[in-house]
Amino acid sequence: MTSPYTGQTNVLAARVAEWAQTKPSDSAYTELRYRGRDCVPVTLTYEQLHHAAGAQARRLRATTDPGDRVAILCTHGIDYAIAFLACLYSNRIAVPLFPPTSNRNRPRLEGVLTDARPALSLISPTDTTTSEILGPELGPVLKLSPHTTTTATDPIIDRTQTAYLQYTSGSTRTPAGVQVTHANLAAALDQLWTAVPAVRTEPIVSWLPFFHDMGLILALSLPLYSGVHGITMAPAEFVKRPIRWLRALSDYRAGTTGSPNFGLALSVAATTPEERAGLDLSHLDALLNGAEPIRAQALTDFTETFAPYGFRHHAHTPGFGLAEATLSVTVCDQSNDPVTHRFDRTALAQGRAQTAQEGVPLVGCGVPAGQRVAVVEPNEHTEVATGTVGEIWVCGPNVCAGYYNNPIATAAAFSATLVGSDESWLRTGDLGFRNQDQLYIAGRLKDLIVIDGRNHYPADIESTVSDCAPEVRVGHVAAFGDDDGHREDLVVVAELADTAATGSAELAHRIRNAIAAAHEVTPGAVVLVEPGRIPKTSSGKLRRGECRALYRAGHLSQP
Repeated sequence: MTSPYTGQTNVLAARVAEWAQTKPSDSAYTELRYRGRDCVPVTLTYEQLHHAAGAQARRLRATTDPGDRVAILCTHGIDYAIAFLACLYSNRIAVPLFPPTSNRNRPRLEGVLTDARPALSLISPTDTTTSEILGPELGPVLKLSPHTTTTATDPIIDRTQTAYLQYTSGSTRTPAGVQVTHANLAAALDQLWTAVPAVRTEPIVSWLPFFHDMGLILALSLPLYSGVHGITMAPAEFVKRPIRWLRALSDYRAGTTGSPNFGLALSVAATTPEERAGLDLSHLDALLNGAEPIRAQALTDFTETFAPYGFRHHAHTPGFGLAEATLSVTVCDQSNDPVTHRFDRTALAQGRAQTAQEGVPLVGCGVPAGQRVAVVEPNEHTEVATGTVGEIWVCGPNVCAGYYNNPIATAAAFSATLVGSDESWLRTGDLGFRNQDQLYIAGRLKDLIVIDGRNHYPADIESTVSDCAPEVRVGHVAAFGDDDGHREDLVVVAELADTAATGSAELAHRIRNAIAAAHEVTPGAVVLVEPGRIPKTSSGKLRRGECRALYRAGHLSQP
């Protein structure tokens, strides 16, 4: 089944405008705000949301030009939805970001702002710190005005034009802004609308941050596209008390939600039987999970904990996706239980998917959602057989236009061709294989580290270590992810410039704190080694994979 709305220009703005005409008084979006244990919902109807977005769009038109980039640093919730729609209404390129909570996340934001060069930045009316922290990098700053009943005419936008730049999280020094066109956005929304029937008729509840691709598409855009009630809470409110998400799922009778593994695990560990009393999760049809490698144990633990409250295991809906494909690539059937098989680790490392009773459990990520997926030998550019590990390539209307202002990276990622064909494919950098018609993710071709649903680039972390620790040899730091089958942890190995240096415990503590402050992730291990222990290529490049193997084998020890 295909959505009847995909042919419209600027589809999301068109949908909100249509709902404002056909069901103006229906609830469009609700932001759940918390004061202690009290929940205060703030709701806008479709008519109110359309008018508010139209009014902000008129202000953007008066102060910027078509195609200008507009950074969104509003607080999570209603303000963010208005700001994003205002960019779409006004033919301006949105740059979804987040307000800085302190100098802690300033470098990441500064890197993106320097790359995007926004003509204007939007912040919430009550924001008193963003301008002070980020200064001139923001460009002119415009605070959202109070909600108004004045509207504006929707623009006609070429579907090939860029709708927004989706910056991949993690890298502060080399940010990558994926150019998402209006056509890409329409295709991605149609793909989810088609693949997950629950999103067509039932409320969608989420705590996912709107500046991430999954939050922007699933939590903010899809409810407005489908015309169902969207309900959101700030991610920090979920982390403080995970029962808030579960209570919202129950109270609003949500049909769809989403969470990576760490959110599921936190809901199990940080809620009590007393808090769970009265929950009704029987109406939840789809709990999408795809922001990080999916853990079979996380799914099982969540089901065992919440089955007494009506949760059904088949509501787990694993998938695979990435920002370069707008969001989804493959999705499981919401009506079937997720499939897990165990595969031999040694065989996987050799490129073969071989089942084994004591192997590593991998969760099937479903089938292509309105696009084509190939598993390819990355050096030969030929498709591999079922059961063989290769790089995942994608071709479809959701595949984006490239990286903003970076033609070299764009050509490398978005212009791959299979032998014997001129058709362009997206190279995902992820390794996977097909087994019984489903796609499985085996690892990452790139060195990207994924911790709790967020990406981290090793070079950035290694630079942080060098900056904070003069005792460490410059260029002799390796950061990598270590997956023990339950979760992925960050490991940092650093060579000491002087093996006679004292206070290695203090140094490791300093490195751990510096990484936590700069990257918002705490290393599972900081290993300080003598000079020459970190493997490198003949040209001096770090061999992070070999370093990981040495660490796992216990061959890296303190001097």
